[in-house]
Amino acid sequence: MLNSIALTIQKFAQETPEQIAVIAGGEKCTYKYLAECNRKVASYLEKKGVRAGERIIVEADHILDYVYFWYGIQLLGATFVPLEKNTPSKRVKEIADELEASVMVTLEKRDDLPEAWSLKDIIPEIMAESDSYEAKAPDESTLAEILFTTGTTGKSKGVMVSFGNQVNIALAGIETTNIKSDNVWLIPTPMNHAAGLRKVHIAMAVGSTSCLLEGFRNFKQYFATIEEYGVTSLYLPPSAIHLLLAFASKNLAALNGQLRFIYSSSTAYPETDKEKMRNLLPDVYMYNCFGCSEAGVVCTDEFCVSGGSEYAGSVGVPNSYSRIVLLDEDGNEMKDATAQNPGLCAIESKSVMQGYWNEPEQTAKAIKNGMLVMSDLCYFAPNGELILVGRSNDTINLGGFKIAPLEVEEVVLRLPFVDECLLIPTVKGNNTAIKLLVVLKEGMEIDEAAIRNLISENLEPYKMPKKIEVIDEIIKTFNGKIDRKQMISKYQ
Repeated sequence: MLNSIALTIQKFAQETPEQIAVIAGGEKCTYKYLAECNRKVASYLEKKGVRAGERIIVEADHILDYVYFWYGIQLLGATFVPLEKNTPSKRVKEIADELEASVMVTLEKRDDLPEAWSLKDIIPEIMAESDSYEAKAPDESTLAEILFTTGTTGKSKGVMVSFGNQVNIALAGIETTNIKSDNVWLIPTPMNHAAGLRKVHIAMAVGSTSCLLEGFRNFKQYFATIEEYGVTSLYLPPSAIHLLLAFASKNLAALNGQLRFIYSSSTAYPETDKEKMRNLLPDVYMYNCFGCSEAGVVCTDEFCVSGGSEYAGSVGVPNSYSRIVLLDEDGNEMKDATAQNPGLCAIESKSVMQGYWNEPEQTAKAIKNGMLVMSDLCYFAPNGELILVGRSNDTINLGGFKIAPLEVEEVVLRLPFVDECLLIPTVKGNNTAIKLLVVLKEGMEIDEAAIRNLISENLEPYKMPKKIEVIDEIIKTFNGKIDRKQMISKYQ
């Protein structure tokens, strides 16, 4: 592979020019045309005085013009900084000032941000450019992207991803999925976040097709898109799969002969949902990928075709592009981590980010001895699988006893009337207790005795919640992660 995804697009424009690269907004774009548009964007930016390594902020959207601009920036060797669609102008300006960005690009002209370029207005100028730009290979240490985290566990941080990181993360994704050049991948996530961007990178790296869709809650549109474009793989977080299992299981089952794989990430799958997927899609590879914005995917659990792991909480075996080490609280490597005494997951890989923009203290906390130290508590099973116990910042300290909420939640989810649940701490004075929040399946009633009986049969007495409360929904981020911070604030 070449040393940037943008250069790989140029390669496929020569090798398979008529292959469809991207589908967005009902329009298709070949590799030949995408590569040409990328060159014109790079030429336009260069004439405007933009140089390699400079930061360019772009408002994200699921349209081809955005993809042209995105990879054109990277073909120039500049740094692409995508922001969520409709980000307020004040926030766009704050980020631009923080990054000392050369250019801000919004989808349309904004009266309250006159210095920003309008993508809608400049695209005709770009397409009028002569196609004479000659791309140069970027230095692998140059920043390809700065991706802002969701900020659910604190202040949003700018994850610095070099061109070398970008390529290594894509290679790990190729190994994970065994993706082929004739694949058509439906990606319905925001195009400013690592989850969506990196699936497109993986597809571009093998010369296959990405189909971009704005959201998946319109089930009719979602399944119509799959049929219209002959989609062969899906990206869906576990929360989206949970919705589809509840409201569109027949539509899912009908795809068993069409889909090759479903790629999922962001959070763990409930064992009950895994079993449902095995029954509905026995011939489709289900990849639940473990990783983060700071390093990409590092482990993968395939649980349909393989039949699944014998270990609850398994996130699979580390891929060949990453080495995982478990650390104790003092940062020392643990050789004997167990379910009762798990270690912090640390990643050693060329995929690990360069750091957080202008956050030296946060970077030093995250990267130690060249390894990215995560907040995930894990241990290795005898067969080499990494087992996720919970997150250190989610762990509840109850009078010296440490409780991983995930362990309790997994047990409760086995009950037929429970749709979702969440264990949170409650604090009154100096006393901490635990409360279980339960979302019921439609038409069902709570059976508190059944919940308590199941917990007592499977877990230690101190893991029994003091209170059980029925709620309407569990707040999540756009990519399906439970927003524990908001939930604790609301229900504590």
